[in-house]
Amino acid sequence: MNKIDDPKPLGRIISLRFYLWTIMRVFLLFIAIGLSSAYANTSYAQTKINIDVNDATLEDLFKEIQSKSEFIFFYKDDIIDSQKKVTLNLKNVELSQILNKVFNKTDLSFKIDDRQVVIVKKPLKSVETNTENKELQVTITGMVRDNQGSPLPGANVIEKGTSNGTQTDFDGNYTINAASNAVLVFSYIGFAAQEISVNGQTSINVSLAEDASLLEEVVVLGYASQTRGDLTGSVASVDVSEATKAPIVNAAEALEGRVTGVSVTNSGSPGAAPKITIRGFGTSNNTSPLYIIDGVQTENPTVLNSINPADIDQINVLKDGAAAIYGARASNGVVIVTTKSGGYNQDKPIVSFDFYSGISRAANVPELLNAQQHGDMIFQSLANDGADVTHPQYGSGASAVVPSALQGYTRVASYDPIVREPVSATVAPGGTDWFDVITQNGKTQNASISIQNGNETGKYFLSANYLNREGVFINTGFKQGTTRLNSEFKISDKVVIGEHLSASFSNTQRGVFGARTNTAGNIDEFPGAFTPVNQALRSSPLIPARDDNGNIAGTGAGGLGNSRSPLATLERARDDFNKILRVFGDVYLSAEIYDGLTFKTTISGNIETFDSRRFQALDPEHVEPLSTNTLAVQKVENFNWTWNNTLNYSKAFGDHNLNVLVGVEAVEDGSKGQQISRNGYIFESPDFYLISNGTGTPNVDTAFDAGTTLFSVFGTTTYSYAGKYFGTVTVRRDKSSRFLGENQSQTFPSFSAGWLISNEDFFPKDGIVSRLKVIGSWGQLGNQSLPIANPTINSSFLNEGLANYSFNGSTISTGVLFSQVGNPDLKWETSQATNFGVELGLFDNDLSISFEVYDIDTKDLITRDNSLISTTAIDAAAPLVNLGDVQNTGFDLGITYRHSTGYGLNYGIQANISRYKNEVQSLISDFQVGRTNLRGGAVTRTEVGRAISSFYGREVTGFDGNGRFTYRDVNGDGSIDDENDRTFIGSPHPDFTYGINLNADYKNFDISLFFSGSQGNDVYNYEKIFTDFPTFFNGNRSTRVLDSWTPSNTNATLPALSQTITNAETQPNSYFVEDASFLRLKNLQVGYTFPEKVAGALGMDMFRLYLQGTNLFTITDYEGFDPEVISNDNLSLGIDFQTFPVSQIFTIGVNTKF
Repeated sequence: MNKIDDPKPLGRIISLRFYLWTIMRVFLLFIAIGLSSAYANTSYAQTKINIDVNDATLEDLFKEIQSKSEFIFFYKDDIIDSQKKVTLNLKNVELSQILNKVFNKTDLSFKIDDRQVVIVKKPLKSVETNTENKELQVTITGMVRDNQGSPLPGANVIEKGTSNGTQTDFDGNYTINAASNAVLVFSYIGFAAQEISVNGQTSINVSLAEDASLLEEVVVLGYASQTRGDLTGSVASVDVSEATKAPIVNAAEALEGRVTGVSVTNSGSPGAAPKITIRGFGTSNNTSPLYIIDGVQTENPTVLNSINPADIDQINVLKDGAAAIYGARASNGVVIVTTKSGGYNQDKPIVSFDFYSGISRAANVPELLNAQQHGDMIFQSLANDGADVTHPQYGSGASAVVPSALQGYTRVASYDPIVREPVSATVAPGGTDWFDVITQNGKTQNASISIQNGNETGKYFLSANYLNREGVFINTGFKQGTTRLNSEFKISDKVVIGEHLSASFSNTQRGVFGARTNTAGNIDEFPGAFTPVNQALRSSPLIPARDDNGNIAGTGAGGLGNSRSPLATLERARDDFNKILRVFGDVYLSAEIYDGLTFKTTISGNIETFDSRRFQALDPEHVEPLSTNTLAVQKVENFNWTWNNTLNYSKAFGDHNLNVLVGVEAVEDGSKGQQISRNGYIFESPDFYLISNGTGTPNVDTAFDAGTTLFSVFGTTTYSYAGKYFGTVTVRRDKSSRFLGENQSQTFPSFSAGWLISNEDFFPKDGIVSRLKVIGSWGQLGNQSLPIANPTINSSFLNEGLANYSFNGSTISTGVLFSQVGNPDLKWETSQATNFGVELGLFDNDLSISFEVYDIDTKDLITRDNSLISTTAIDAAAPLVNLGDVQNTGFDLGITYRHSTGYGLNYGIQANISRYKNEVQSLISDFQVGRTNLRGGAVTRTEVGRAISSFYGREVTGFDGNGRFTYRDVNGDGSIDDENDRTFIGSPHPDFTYGINLNADYKNFDISLFFSGSQGNDVYNYEKIFTDFPTFFNGNRSTRVLDSWTPSNTNATLPALSQTITNAETQPNSYFVEDASFLRLKNLQVGYTFPEKVAGALGMDMFRLYLQGTNLFTITDYEGFDPEVISNDNLSLGIDFQTFPVSQIFTIGVNTKF
């Protein structure tokens, strides 16, 4: 068991869990009271405001109201009379009373929706157009929706060039009489206007797209929020409505290729956590960003799997100094996910139901030799080596002969459920295609339902989701159910309480695609060797899937190698599971304690339990069968709590807007668990899989109990003047239990500024450029995300299998192993980020361009240094050290174009491109290497002047006269040796990455295409060691070996065939480095929204049907499964062990609203 000598340098946040749990129960009680009272009594008044202004403009009045409430005003500048002045002195009145008094006898009206107050011109009444040909008039009806299918009440519908117009009702419906050849103009505040030619039509339905230049969207930034126009830092947002059109299964997929500077890689394994990096690799340590889901903070990316994409309201990414408010955990960026919360004053509940079903298949599988080609390859190899050309299965002679049945086939018959003599195994014609045997067309079903509602004093959002996705390999898959309740209640005019609560349960079948260990408890020498994919790559095509008795066939005959059957691995793992129960959320109270001064306290937490079972069954078909079976069970409990308290002061005076926020935050997280194994099970049945049923001695493989704390104070001030000049200053100080002494605390400052040049009086208002803004920022960020909780201390663990000691020469006693070397001098990893950007709007903002350049300097990189381990501590993990500095520079470019024609056609193009350059500035040693437990040793090297984790090995220059690889003589001494003739042979870092989203709709039809790609990065195809060379002589090979060197084929791909590894050709060299540039059609979707009458007849407000294809094609020269490679070790980036191929998915789905 781990011995954690926790110094608790923070004095321990006194019984933090106890206090948090007590306070959460009180909050939940308040919420329960709110739920029972808010909807039982609708007589509560709306927010009351005291207003006292004298000779103020309308804009000043709106600012005064905003400073005294949570309301936000939206309006077009050209509808507000800047000369109109008002004088008001009202006490304890509703907002509607104020606005009714102000807008009385004017051409303005208003609509209050939740906190948003939209000011519009009063709609024109529908009148008949004064035309001479009354017979050409037609009555047109229809519905106006947003791009998510929700109706837009109060939208204007005007016959272009006339005063004839009307407005949609609450359900978005309208009726207008207009000329049959007229053009109708549809508009709504915050949305781009759309013109459609009538052309005699009597029914026209319209979908309006949001216009960023008109809608000052409120962007959630964690502790606070800002309108998008006031932002000065690098904050990127996902177009959630567009991203969630596709049947994505988690929030990470919504980010993929849609946000500049953000890279998302999925392994293809169902339920696997995504790998997200922001602006490249600025550290040799963990690059996972901080995730904030409705206030819950975590660095665990698996939490993204627990969010139903249909619940997402916003996804914002903080990429530069804007993240400094999160201090110690912000150096890798911050991803903020906000879910839907319902709305105040809804007239009726809104019910949404979405469903899709589909199939998936492996998009790319390798081409391997058939049985005859395999035999010919073996014979040619033997002949080239001058050996006897004979084989236990293919015989001897001039050419290989594929046997009709395996020769000398045996197995441990006593293990078999079916026993018949004699034991035999017929060889399939052409041999066995192992990938055909173990892959399937996996079925996928997903159903989501939600309901949201609200009145004057409360609102809620309730949802449920169920996902069942089979993997592309048999007996693999992922099932998950999630529920969510978000609610908020006004206890009084000044006090609000609320919560976000989510629960999920998942079960993953991975068919031992996860990490495996050998009998010594260490990671196996050949990564991935135990996975069915690698077994399928290495299994002889002569072996049938099953023998003639119906049992799984294997290597129990000569000349078949020793790879285990991939079918057996998957069949026997069918009852293994990885179950996760997760509950996370927050409760909060917000109270206005003084005019413009608000106090908010929030308690958030995440509790998860992990329950895993793996049974390693007997394998009688294998040439080296196991002597016993083994059951391993693992149970882990993780938790984290966060308690933050903030004071926020907001004040508008004249053209000045000031917002000041200060806060204090305490965080505690912990993890404890154990894995126990036992062997000797008489029955191999899941009903018997209990530790108590084994006959061997139970063994505690591992046990741990560790935790950390973080205490922080922070503050931020934002200021704007006249809607032109913006500034933000932030500072945070963190104190972490992961470090000791003076290294324990660190201060993280940042500042940013912006200038909206297009709001200046001198800027032309009728030119091509409609919006121009420049921003700049600088900030310091920290990284305390380490692979262990207490890196500063030495620790040991109890192991009943390995730590055996004999003090008297005979009696063996169990003891502890020295497992971790501590480093009390370890200090923070700190990044300094500088960012400059330009935001440009052209052609009335139909075309929007954002461009940012950045420089991120990271000091005191943290990683393990194996050179510091003494020979007496050889089994212990190396200490974490501050090894050096690295610099990341680059740019992000985003382009959006939206256009609406007059013929019902709307289309848009969104593109982004990002580039970063990574360079190590200093190291404490000459170089650092990556994983060393690979065949041939480390293939990556990190040194000054190079990018992190560059590929390092021999450079292949061709073939010698015998068909063997030749290499470049790097040091020019006339001889090739491993020590002096290795060089840098590639880089896993791309020149640039990009994403392109094309979308269009015509009347009721819509289509979208989403492409993603990367250019210039390399991948080290490690699996070629086994498929292209005789690492396992009798195993199968890639069809690439058909282009091996011969005297008549000197311009070949591979060296001459051989049964031995000659001249160290599988040592790290450039043959294994491939260009992994790619362009992928990630999604193609075609949808049809049924007319309102059809939907109404079915009892729906909206009914949409769509067809979707995912990963339809990939253009690449890479020969592995997938050019997108996940790497969990930043010193070993870009190494492909080919464990799971990407899935191609075809779905049909519906979106409905009631």
